[in-house]
Amino acid sequence: MSNAAITTTIGEFLNRYSVDRFVKECHKYVQKDCAFIVKDSHDNSWKNCGKFLNKYLPSGSKYKDFHLIFEFLMPESMKRADAIILTKKKVIVLVFNQKKEIKKNDIAQTAGYSRSIAHFHFATEENDMQSIPYMVYTPGKPKGRANILTILHPANFTAKIKEILENEEPMTKEECLEWVNAPYHPLESLAESTLQLFRDGNLPNIKSIRDGDIQDTVNFINQKIEDKKLAKSIIFVAGVPGAGKTLVGLKIVYDHGKSSKQTNPIYLSGNDPLINILQNTLSRNKTDRDGESYIQAMKKFKRLAYGDAVPMNNIIVFDEAQRAWDIGKAPYKNEAEQLLAIGNKVQHKYGKVTIVCLIGEGQAIHLREETGMPMWGKALEQKKDWNVFIPDQYAKIFSKVPHCHNVHELMLDTSIRNDFINVNPWVEAILDLDLSKAKAAYQEMLSQGFKCWIFRNKENLSKSIKYVEEQFPGSHTGLIVSSHLNNPDGKYGKTFFGSQYKGSYIRAEDAYWWYREESRTLRRAASEFLIQGLELDIPIVGFIGDYFIKDGKWVVKKNAKDPGLKDLEAVIKNVYRVLMTRSRKGIFIYFPRAAKQLDETYDWFSQMLNINDEI
Repeated sequence: MSNAAITTTIGEFLNRYSVDRFVKECHKYVQKDCAFIVKDSHDNSWKNCGKFLNKYLPSGSKYKDFHLIFEFLMPESMKRADAIILTKKKVIVLVFNQKKEIKKNDIAQTAGYSRSIAHFHFATEENDMQSIPYMVYTPGKPKGRANILTILHPANFTAKIKEILENEEPMTKEECLEWVNAPYHPLESLAESTLQLFRDGNLPNIKSIRDGDIQDTVNFINQKIEDKKLAKSIIFVAGVPGAGKTLVGLKIVYDHGKSSKQTNPIYLSGNDPLINILQNTLSRNKTDRDGESYIQAMKKFKRLAYGDAVPMNNIIVFDEAQRAWDIGKAPYKNEAEQLLAIGNKVQHKYGKVTIVCLIGEGQAIHLREETGMPMWGKALEQKKDWNVFIPDQYAKIFSKVPHCHNVHELMLDTSIRNDFINVNPWVEAILDLDLSKAKAAYQEMLSQGFKCWIFRNKENLSKSIKYVEEQFPGSHTGLIVSSHLNNPDGKYGKTFFGSQYKGSYIRAEDAYWWYREESRTLRRAASEFLIQGLELDIPIVGFIGDYFIKDGKWVVKKNAKDPGLKDLEAVIKNVYRVLMTRSRKGIFIYFPRAAKQLDETYDWFSQMLNINDEI
């Protein structure tokens, strides 16, 4: 199947494409080749687009050889860009609109098309082409804010296209066809990326991953693993939420799997639901490597610190290591000491051990997790036989650790989860209640294709699910909530989420089933314990009254479920940091109308988003 309805040039389009021919070819492509339903509204949109371009495209020999592409297919969402003008170095994305007012959904859609092409279309990335989005309003200059994306309309369209093409060189016909038919490599979810890695041996084939920071980090770790002079090494890799830390760890495990007859690498996590999802993803898809052989729960593995048994794992990857428990069975004070003890045993028997600790800051969400990185610094202070490699920001914490080395490559500061849109400044501004920063961050995200919807009516929960299924077929969605509300599975749960709701407790062994099947039913929500380390394309984050704004400040509602936490407010803040950073393509946020304490919170978010759209 072709990736576009029409591939032509400006000159050919103006001379040979009547409006009727243009509409017929677009209609046929979408209906027969793409197998999509075509409505009268689609034909009307094509007619409107054809008339506009016939009237306003620049004519003349200077512009006639630039290529035009219509209905270019976006494989990751099956969406189609209305029109694209190609040059040697630019991809000019045009999305046509017959509305008289600028809507945020339209901004996000247009920007999303352009960003998707920029990051996931192979020829665009390989040729370092610039992808530029433009919204085209055919009736005339629209009302609304026009400072997020460039708005084109009858009065400025011709002049702007001439300006864009002024110093550009057209592609040849062969180059254009090569671009249209180039492969598309959208970034998969963590589970699908893990499957691809263990099936094919490769990280996602995206240039900014393949040739970027993630590969630099992997290369550094591999160098230390291969260095025979280093008998005991521990490497800390830090990163913002969604930076690809887990992918780094899994890549290391895959690369060195079965490289020795005596030992194997292993990936560990204290997040049992994540382990269940990754193991099932591998085993149920019949990869050539059994998921349970390479991916295990930390709570089982740490028992090997005791007794004479020595694991056959000379490479140990510990994900979310900042969440290591700060208590342990004697003689070890905590999980950090337990893991180092296991490393000592492995090195003594096999001659070499490398531990890789993956660190996500601000994500301690449970009792016994609150000590964080200082635990590791303390555990290594007296370990003169360990070589320690850390990101620069931990220099103070590890200042008393011998043989400690600061390494720039160990910090991943680019989020890849949201199609390379960094949502972290936005989330941090929300948690800091910095309205101006949150507004600016959201506007920047919107200009790149990320959209947030908020609502109060319970009926919009099912509408949200339906919207995702229609607009993003095959995408993961579902309700995610904090676990810190009194009686979440009884009165409050059904009041907030409907009579079908059965709560947020999901056993670790049921995590895969929830992730693959149940999440869309809204019968159960995932709490921070299941969702941490995972991601959903467009989650529904439910604020449930344990964290809300009152008199301009965040307030934590205490309840009997939270005894023993050193800093409840910090933990709840971390919970919402986790919930708000799980999205990949957009996010719904639900503030139940029945929770009156959320009125001010909803008003703050409304002001921050400056909403004029509905679901």
